[in-house]
Amino acid sequence: QRRVRGKKFKTRSGDTVKLKDLLDEGLERAEKKIRAKEEDKKAKGGSGLLTEEEIIACRDAVAYGCIKFADLTCTRTNDYVFSFDKMLDDRGKTAVYLLYALTRIRSIARNAGYTREQLLAHAKDSPIVLEHEAELKLAKVLLRFPEVIEEIAETLQPHTLCNYLYDISTVFTYFYDKCYCIEKSRETGEVVKVHMNRLLLCEASAQVMEKCFELLGIKTVSRM
Repeated sequence: QRRVRGKKFKTRSGDTVKLKDLLDEGLERAEKKIRAKEEDKKAKGGSGLLTEEEIIACRDAVAYGCIKFADLTCTRTNDYVFSFDKMLDDRGKTAVYLLYALTRIRSIARNAGYTREQLLAHAKDSPIVLEHEAELKLAKVLLRFPEVIEEIAETLQPHTLCNYLYDISTVFTYFYDKCYCIEKSRETGEVVKVHMNRLLLCEASAQVMEKCFELLGIKTVSRM
């Protein structure tokens, strides 16, 4: 049983917090935060606003995902400090940050005009050539996936998978900062060049992250 600062997780009245109440509060907080972001985006004249259906899907993924991830990211024998504010933070090692990272990776292919099926077909016909050190660094992290799974099977410590997810996100950010995946015209904003090897590396990153989320029991969304 998890404890918070060495004590059972209870309400101010002294009652033990029920899981249903915990999840309901997570849903409420997540939806409030998502709608606030959408309003801010709308006020700034931004495009690509989420539909009502997408907002609800994001709410569920974030609320349930943040609670699961916060619990699983700690070693199963240790206590931890429960904080919704920390869980719902879109910075640092949280489900929200990692879900956002995944949607950003997926958006790269969309911006380039490629579907997942097209990328998979291309990967079957052409090898991925890695030249830049940031490409190699990301590829090495992705290749650790089987080792990470074997380690978890032996130790029964799922926090290792949470740490690995965060590692992928961190290294991908470095890769994306150093390597252009698509190049756009400054005048028209249209895509003028696609670096297919890097686009395939993005697809590989997304696939590994999605499998990690699946193993952790956390649903993903295509847009946030």
